[in-house]
Amino acid sequence: MTASNLRLLLFLAVPLFAQVTGPDLPAAAKEIAVTAGAHVRLKYHYLAAGKQIYRCENGAWSKGSTPDATLYEVSSGSKVHHGAGPSWTAVEGKGTVKAIGPTAVHFAAPDGVSIDWLKLDADKASRSGIFADVTTIQRVYTGGGKAPATGCTGTQTYESPYTAHYYFWIAQ
Repeated sequence: MTASNLRLLLFLAVPLFAQVTGPDLPAAAKEIAVTAGAHVRLKYHYLAAGKQIYRCENGAWSKGSTPDATLYEVSSGSKVHHGAGPSWTAVEGKGTVKAIGPTAVHFAAPDGVSIDWLKLDADKASRSGIFADVTTIQRVYTGGGKAPATGCTGTQTYESPYTAHYYFWIAQ
């Protein structure tokens, strides 16, 4: 079994109901909550494996990172590339969506060592194909992905492996 297959199996530890209703979040994470209801529906639940790329800036690792990850949709097996922007592009050109980064709502990962959980607004002008109606994107249940606590020099980069669950929501 390859390492990437093992990571995907570990994702299955999250209750299956989360694929329909969304993630079960701690009470303190209410700012990043999205509740399914009459006007809001979960469209996709993806499992991600990839890396967050940090650059050295004046002897310290940048606060922001560039993602490079592959997302896998549990029920259909469809794949999405997650990259700079932040953006998500479905394999085979089936659609794309970008988030409005400055409006991101952060919640510190409960394990204290992984990248933040997020709630992001989708940029309406960027949405196409399978993502044409996506309004909100959540990143939760993160594992890894933080920059080192040590300093850096010159033009160093650091690739920090991470995993996460991404939930794509639509407003009806």
